[in-house]
Amino acid sequence: MKYCSVCNEKFDDAISFCPKDGEVLEEDPSSLIGNVLDGQYQIEGVLGKGGMGAVYRARHILLGDRVAIKVLPPEMRGNTEWLRRFQREGQAARRFRHPNAVTVYDLRTSGDGTIYLVMEYVEGHTLDAELGKHGKFSPADAVAVLDPIMSVLNAAHAMGVVHRDLKPENIMIGKPSTGGEPVVKLLDLGIAKLREVAGAEKTGNTNLTIAGQMLGTPYYMSPEQWGELPDDGNSEIDGRADIYSLGVVFYELIAGQRPFSGVTLAELRRQHVSVVPKPLHEVDASVPESFSDAIARSIAKDRSERQATANELKDELIAALAAGGIAPSSSFSAGLSTGAALAASPTSRGESQGRLTSAQRTAATIVGESEIEPQSEIVSGANIPSQTATMPTVIGGASEKAEPAFAVPYSPAISSQPAPAAAPVVVPRQRRSPLLFVGAGIIVLLLIVGVGGYAVIHFMTGKSPNNPSRTDSSNGPNGTDLAGGGHEAGRYWIEVNTPNKSDAVRAGDRLTMPSGEKFKFHFSPSDNGYLYIIGPGNKNAPTMFLTAKPAAAYGVKTNEVKSGQDFAFPGDTGKTENWLNLDQTPGTDEFTMIFSGVALSHPDFLDSPALHELTANEQKQLNDFQSQSKPNLLGTETIKTGASPFVSVKIPQNAEGNASVVFKIRIEHK
Repeated sequence: MKYCSVCNEKFDDAISFCPKDGEVLEEDPSSLIGNVLDGQYQIEGVLGKGGMGAVYRARHILLGDRVAIKVLPPEMRGNTEWLRRFQREGQAARRFRHPNAVTVYDLRTSGDGTIYLVMEYVEGHTLDAELGKHGKFSPADAVAVLDPIMSVLNAAHAMGVVHRDLKPENIMIGKPSTGGEPVVKLLDLGIAKLREVAGAEKTGNTNLTIAGQMLGTPYYMSPEQWGELPDDGNSEIDGRADIYSLGVVFYELIAGQRPFSGVTLAELRRQHVSVVPKPLHEVDASVPESFSDAIARSIAKDRSERQATANELKDELIAALAAGGIAPSSSFSAGLSTGAALAASPTSRGESQGRLTSAQRTAATIVGESEIEPQSEIVSGANIPSQTATMPTVIGGASEKAEPAFAVPYSPAISSQPAPAAAPVVVPRQRRSPLLFVGAGIIVLLLIVGVGGYAVIHFMTGKSPNNPSRTDSSNGPNGTDLAGGGHEAGRYWIEVNTPNKSDAVRAGDRLTMPSGEKFKFHFSPSDNGYLYIIGPGNKNAPTMFLTAKPAAAYGVKTNEVKSGQDFAFPGDTGKTENWLNLDQTPGTDEFTMIFSGVALSHPDFLDSPALHELTANEQKQLNDFQSQSKPNLLGTETIKTGASPFVSVKIPQNAEGNASVVFKIRIEHK
């Protein structure tokens, strides 16, 4: 059976497109539930689905052991040469053992040709989820949490095994034993090369070295993984690529933001290859300079300048802490958020005896993840998913998680708006002959809005993310006094998810789009301030989309907007591209945008958690607020003379700097 990821209806295998909404139908992973593979493993539930196939929770029917099973998609079963290579890599992964690495138990082929991996099952949650709950880590806590990972890498690199896709989503904080400590586990070690083989098969490229260059998650990929030839002239990826990724993870944990925050592949590649991020001790004064220097060395552009081993990095970090008078954490669990060690509840990931939930569709591997803090808000009868482990991984154009050709997941603690604190410095670098870089698959979070209400879904697409230019400089900088009178409070435009990049940017206070269109708002203010958005929710009821307390599902952690900077809503989270999605019911959707120079605490709902549906009394308060703010809006003007159109929001010349401006965006869809 096949199913539609939009309407969740099931259809016969002979049907390729959903007759209701036109979406490409996918294999229904739930069809295996209840089956017994090779008379040994009974499939109990779906944990997730990615480019490498679906992942299931299973039980050994004789021993009773619980395992995770990754079943490869049918299209990977027909190439004999590919199967031989896959078998070799699977055997290598199986040979590696470490107490802090998830174990691959077996690689098997059932009687009906189903190829699957049997892996260790771990209950817990990923490090990116912990970062979202815990907030920034101290240097000592970061070392304590990542110490087990450095131990794994040291052992793996000694055996010639390179992870190639190290990131917070691949680091698991497992459930502790009674009275014990949570255990940190590295996911997918050895599996990365399997993805490489799969990627070579899907793209028709049998050169595994080339395919391997492209493997990784863009925010964490070393320059050589982007195709930059190292100074030693050897294009083969080695353990120092993992050292680089680990350094980026350290930076993210301590700074609370990634050192590289580009929103397009080209931008990210440029940053990784030629931009030096702001040193950690300048981002956070509590970080010893020698500690900052060790991290800076780990993310050096050429691998010859990095630490040679994970142990070398660890020794430098511990020495730096000691020199700064900072005692290493005796237990990493002391620094974890409350509830970090909770067991996964049966419904915490929406495990079902049927179809995948939206959160499961982006689950990153074979582990049962427990939410640190279960989502309690209900929208249209469906839980907004906690995207704690959207799995991003790039393999020759197919992504397991989803984001730039690789995997760009939900980064819980990272604002969707790239933080400028990294104050990058461009370092001229001699151009080398880059290896071929292939496109990436992207996992996208859609928030369906409109007359019919909204819900949350995930889907895979092979499109690279669009990042339209804000405006052409010829149109003048933000804040320009316009010929028509008044002063510019800010600019906005709409980005549409379309293959036609020349038509990706729309501008106007009233726009027409087809039903089902995917879009997001962009706003760039002239001065610092705060943005609030009210839009149509369940049964078209006015609902708070963006408040002072944003919902994680929207990919932003603040509603604060910075002068001259693009604020996108929804924001793109590390591994997930987030979009609003017009529903299939024709009508006109009106969005109320409020921009204020100061944070607003009245009406109260502006300071309440997002996704709150306004009561009748609150709707009256909103109308009163709009009436009071009406004099602050001189009007809007659509500018289409530059490279990208935008709408200029004008306020009177004598308007107070902190005055609230309310403007409307109407989208008619058919």
